[in-house]
Order: sequence, then structure tokens, then C-alpha cells
Amino acid sequence: MQWEEEVRSLYEKMVERIPESVRPIIKPALAEAAEKKCTERSGNKISEVDLVVALFEVTPPAFQPTMIEDLKDLGVDYDRYLAKVQGDFKCKNNLEQLVKDTLKLCDLVGVKGDENAIWKVLNTYEEFFRGSSLSIRTTTKPVERRDLSIRYVELMQAHKPDAYTSAIENGLIENNGHIIHQAIKEAIETFQIMGYGIDIDARKGLSKIWPFVVPGSIDPIFSMKNYPKSAAKYKEYFKKHGLEIFSLFAFDFSHKTTNIYFMLKDPSKNTLEACKGLVTDLGFELESDEVMEMCANAAHLNYTFSWDTDTVQRLCFGITCQNADEVPTDLHPLIGEFVENSPFQSDIHKYIYGVTFMPDGVYYKIENDYNGTMVDFLLMGAQAGIISYK
Repeated sequence: MQWEEEVRSLYEKMVERIPESVRPIIKPALAEAAEKKCTERSGNKISEVDLVVALFEVTPPAFQPTMIEDLKDLGVDYDRYLAKVQGDFKCKNNLEQLVKDTLKLCDLVGVKGDENAIWKVLNTYEEFFRGSSLSIRTTTKPVERRDLSIRYVELMQAHKPDAYTSAIENGLIENNGHIIHQAIKEAIETFQIMGYGIDIDARKGLSKIWPFVVPGSIDPIFSMKNYPKSAAKYKEYFKKHGLEIFSLFAFDFSHKTTNIYFMLKDPSKNTLEACKGLVTDLGFELESDEVMEMCANAAHLNYTFSWDTDTVQRLCFGITCQNADEVPTDLHPLIGEFVENSPFQSDIHKYIYGVTFMPDGVYYKIENDYNGTMVDFLLMGAQAGIISYK
């Protein structure tokens, strides 16, 4: 599709001002959205209205104040286009069906679900669970320690107040003085937050809050007053393996642990030997080469730390699957049962599985892309991650 010459120039100038870490995501999305806006109004060429409206629709709220200043600086009267901006959530999830499907999966995996506890969290974050990417996940831990979680992630709609404050104000978690509460508040204050995710443990309610940051250096984590001191002990490990740009935290209020996530732009660049090094340098035992090859294809890595220990607790490789055939169901019987019986609110049936290494062994995670958007969300986010590790 053709662009008006001045608008193409404006597009290039705006792209130059997008933070470098997220430019690989926003640049192509902006061009595609501008073309779509032009088509919707039956235009012959992409004009200023198409570009400006697209900017507001594809740019996360965290970047919009800066974007507005950039538009002003470039002499664009953006106000006249705001009425055309469609700021709604992209999904329309049926929460009643979600609860039914969750309880069905609870029975399948041997977990006792609490419908009231689930609804308490759904009601607090209702618009996000109705409108955002969703997945349902479980693990192959022994049944007495197994959970089943519902998860949403959302970057394009602002959380007002932030997800942690909402949880406290609605009684989903209690600030009992544990340092995890100071840590998540410090993370929100220290980093530019793009959005949040929430996990519901189907047995008892809210379990995790995920602050998504503007992808950037991991170094500020090591100076945080309230983050586990054990994380700083692995500074040289992260540097050695090229893990210096991270994308999000997870704060687990059930287990009082926290995760750091690294997104991988091109898993094909990772070698089997480098993948093995990530594991052995932590003192963990390797799995078979077949399993390690799976790990080398991960779209993200996460490391778990606790305030109660001075070593890393877990390393998890997260691998996306475009269909059920790509899921290694022979890893554990539960994975096959989950895939065979997993409900969806979409005709798209994608999955994510995880291989988690610990000091005393390995367990697996399996997650369905419940409304057909979670895998694409993760792969899009990975474009702002590191190319590969060392």
C-alpha cells in the first residue's frame, strides 16, 4: 500500500524515537496497523490520520506520554484524531466458561479447585480476564504439591491502580510484613512498567503478579534493597552467558519467591552446549540430550530466587508449540492427558511447556493457549529480547 510522502517521513521519525529495546516489536506493528486503518476508511494512500490512530492503538500505555511529546515536537495536532482511536481490549473471553473449564482441568490433574476463590480474583481484575490473553497451566509435581493456574497478561491496557495495589485493596493478598511486598513495590518504582499479568491458583486464589518492564539491563536488580541478595551472587553467571537484558519479574506470594525472565529472539541461534552450560554452571544435573535439545529451543528462560536461601532455586526453559503434535507428551503421562483433554475458547490450539531444573531434579509444566493469543503474545515479546545466550 502506498504512503503519502510526508506521512512516510513522519513514520520514520517516530520509529527513530521509539525505545530501541521495543522498536523491533512496535515498528512492524505500526506499519501494519496504519495500512489497516487506511483500508478501513477506503483510503488510497496512508495518511496522517491512519498513522496517528495506529500509533495510539499499538503503543503500550507506558510509552504514550513520551509518544505524545514526540508528536507535539514534530508539529502533529494529534488531538483531532483521538476520537477515532479504538482502545478496547482485543479479546472477548467468557469467564463463566473459563471457570467451568478450569474446574474440569482441576479434576483431571488431581487438584481441588475452589470456585469462590477463583471468582474473587476474576471479579477484581474482570476487564483484564475478559479482554486479555489467557492460559491455563499445571505441573508434573507430586499431586500433593501440584497446582493449576489461570493466567492473563496485558500490556496494551493500563492498570489503574497497579496490579499489586488492586490485590491489596481487594483482599486478595495480605501485606503480612514479608519482604516480598517491599520488593514488588521497589520493582514497580525502579523500572518502567509496561503492563502486568496475574496468576490464579485454582485451589486458593491469587498466587503471582507479573510486572512486565521495558526490556533493559538486569544490573539495577542487583542494587535493589529488597530483592533476594542471592540474585546478585549470579551477576557473573548472567554476564558469562549473555543474559543481560531481562523483560519481566514474577512475584509468587504463595511460595514467597520471585522470578527473572529473559526472552529469546531467535532460539535457533542457541547451541546445545551453551544450553547445557546454563544448567551445569548452576550445579544442576542435565537431562538427556533429547530433552536438552528441547530446552535449546526455548522462547524464554526464568530463574527463581528466594529470600530464604543464598542460591538460585530453579531454572526453567519455556518452549512454545504451534499445535498439539509439537508437545512432547512422552515426557510425562500428565502432559499427554492435559493435551488430550484441554479445553479452549478458540479454534487455535497452541501450547507452552516448560522444563524446570532444581537442585534435586526436574519437573515439567504444561500450559494451554486458552484463547489462542498467548503464544503469539510471547513470541512478539521475544522480539525485544536477547538474540541468544552464550
